[in-house]
Amino acid sequence: MRRIAFYVSAHGFGHAVRIGALLAALRERSRGDLERSRGDLELLVRSEAPRELFARRDPQAGHSPARIDVGVVQRSALDLDLPASLAAHEAFLAGWDAAVAREAAWLHEARADLVVGDIPPLAFAAAHRAGIARVAIANFSWDWVLDAWAGDDPRWRPVVARYADAYGLAERLFRLPLHGELHAFPSVVDVPFLVNRSRADPARVGEQLGFAADDLRPLVLVSFGGFGSGPVAAARWDALDAYRFVGFGAPPAGFPASWCPVPAHVAHEDVVAACDVLVGKPGYSTCAEVIAHRARFLHLPRTNFREVPALESGLASFACSQPMPREDFFGGRWRRHLDAIVARPRPPVAPPANGAEVIAEALLEMARGASPRRGIER
Repeated sequence: MRRIAFYVSAHGFGHAVRIGALLAALRERSRGDLERSRGDLELLVRSEAPRELFARRDPQAGHSPARIDVGVVQRSALDLDLPASLAAHEAFLAGWDAAVAREAAWLHEARADLVVGDIPPLAFAAAHRAGIARVAIANFSWDWVLDAWAGDDPRWRPVVARYADAYGLAERLFRLPLHGELHAFPSVVDVPFLVNRSRADPARVGEQLGFAADDLRPLVLVSFGGFGSGPVAAARWDALDAYRFVGFGAPPAGFPASWCPVPAHVAHEDVVAACDVLVGKPGYSTCAEVIAHRARFLHLPRTNFREVPALESGLASFACSQPMPREDFFGGRWRRHLDAIVARPRPPVAPPANGAEVIAEALLEMARGASPRRGIER
């Protein structure tokens, strides 16, 4: 029995969503291993992200919630709260040594052969203390993100240093596209996009969303990665009845067009593949799904997020995308932006998006060759 423990940030849904794709790929490959009598596989998830995000991809994966990282505190999908974020990180570091000991003990009890972190620094410190092989998956790291604020506020520097030291304990980083500078990691392997890819018939998805088969109006998905966009308080809405809308939750107050909530059983990537336009924020998983499915993307600006320029650069290279001013989104002035992007062609091809399969093969090889557990280092 090989056991892989995944430490997954609960900052938004993006980390959990992409690890879900990896869980599914690992499970599929482990079945082939079992048929060839090469052993079974147990996958364990350590995360405060909702269990259903992982169970949708692999119902067999174990899920154990724990406080393993902080991320950043956000007032909405588009805005940070820097003072609250700093206070949260300082409080987290005050209990760092105890958390490392707790997680090392958990890994020992779970009999993990390999630890995969996306991308809590604590994962690598705990795995190192437990004497367990450890790898990272990331397009950004918290030391790099938080270092952007250390110049203006030196209180961030010990936080950045602690996290960089922990990342330095990772034995390998599988670096995803749309990445920032990841200098803390000693060994880097570039891989394709790690993303859930739709295999659904778009017409069938439309039926699942509640639209008639002969309704040919462009379909618009409004999605903000688990944070919510904040209230849209439009005093006057554009006429939007030339479009159909779907979203994760109720429509904004006074919304002037048809809106269907996405049912729980319909996967996000299936709606992205079926829609004509996605409206939302540029986070990794959203950008990766847009690029992999050659979708169109109206994205709202996010201020003070260091990773956004890398994401927007990737969108410019690989996607049909354009920014939508916040004042137009929140003021109900959507029509001209939708009309403009629907008139643009989709990209003719998508870049490779088989990162799940590439990383899964590498992890299985590492798990097969993992050294015997040496116990917790004291």
